[in-house]
Amino acid sequence: MTKQEVREKYAVKGEFIKNDCSNNLTDDLGFCHVYYNDEGKCEAVEIFNDVEVYIGEKLLFPTTYAVAKNVEKSLKQDDEGMISVDMSIGIYAPDGEMESILFGEKGYYE
Repeated sequence: MTKQEVREKYAVKGEFIKNDCSNNLTDDLGFCHVYYNDEGKCEAVEIFNDVEVYIGEKLLFPTTYAVAKNVEKSLKQDDEGMISVDMSIGIYAPDGEMESILFGEKGYYE
């Protein structure tokens, strides 16, 4: 999905540079952030903790590390939360409490 397609479907509340490593503007949709690659195509979506994410009928986010690991076995704990390189999923939980979950295109964390 391109930046234009995202903006045609959703109300963008703003755009910003996420961090010093970012090359492209990120769209803020309020409930999530949409990240784009150099071609202007969506490469990842980061959803915040006011939205529940399920795999099947099992809650993946927001929950505890133990529950998330049980739902998605490939998740590994790191310094800022949990990450699955295989599934391109990142859970941001800097103090142990889940704040956001990111779903990236295949290979996002490689």
